[in-house]
Amino acid sequence: MFESFPNLWTPVLPLTLIDRNPMPAEIAGEKLVIFKDTSDEWHVLLDKCPHRGAALSLGDITPEGEIRCAYHGWRYKGDGSCARVPMNDISDKALAKIHATALPTRLIGGCVWIYTSTKVMNKEEVTALPGPLLPKTMQGNPEAYACYPQEWQAHWTRAFENFIDFTHPPYLHQASIGGWMHDFAEGGAVSRITHEETDYGYNMTTALGESRRGFPVEWYQPNMTVLHFGDTPYKTLHVFCVPVNAAHTRVMNVRMVPTADDVQAQLDRCLITDKQVLDEDRAIVESQQGCVLSDPAEISVAGDSPSLLFRKWYTQLIC
Repeated sequence: MFESFPNLWTPVLPLTLIDRNPMPAEIAGEKLVIFKDTSDEWHVLLDKCPHRGAALSLGDITPEGEIRCAYHGWRYKGDGSCARVPMNDISDKALAKIHATALPTRLIGGCVWIYTSTKVMNKEEVTALPGPLLPKTMQGNPEAYACYPQEWQAHWTRAFENFIDFTHPPYLHQASIGGWMHDFAEGGAVSRITHEETDYGYNMTTALGESRRGFPVEWYQPNMTVLHFGDTPYKTLHVFCVPVNAAHTRVMNVRMVPTADDVQAQLDRCLITDKQVLDEDRAIVESQQGCVLSDPAEISVAGDSPSLLFRKWYTQLIC
């Protein structure tokens, strides 16, 4: 499982996109089913009944909070254990041997998250599993976050590289957030990029020309960048590049809001502010082929140092 994105925490879907229970999803080419039990706890299983391989997402949730396969009615708890095999006189011992594959699951920052374990984990291993390293701005009430998503036809590494590259805004975003930088870039200003390794990834800063102030970006491995546009947590932007499969990425802008009641108002604002910038990025990123390692002939220069750090990390991840 998850050989192309192994042993990492990642969001799967924002709560605002989960419009049925159970809900199908996909991460790194693995088909998943998300469901909520009667205690309002979220669970994620591989979307495959171990009986005949049918998609569990086609089933329903029983009054007991178990997911029931639509094919033969087999029921599974959130931990994947089989609760019932209808129309069979099956012993408790035999029943205990039947398991759907459950994944460690958390509710964080307005999204359902999973850990992409490459092996089936037992209860003790799940309990001992450390959670993701996150900034304080991602540790609030999990329902008080506005998540604006787009689905891009691109490999997740191409999308992510875009969000740690701050030498492209003077050109790609000339009509929006990068307009003020264009004349400096055209006038010969040189970018100055620094980076500091941290326990969660890297802190990177890009300055242009003689400016003493640079724009800081934090990379939380594997797939989140953090951008600060002010001193309050509500002005911090978290950008996720979630691998759906080899050809699709879910890009999500995530912001903390004061209360869960403020989510929709923030999403409405995103349709005005975030959409324009992400659409500019999307057109370019979708024109790139394969992952960031697909073409060894690509030419890199000093201004690409954040990308080169990411490519080195990604090479180590999959090799």
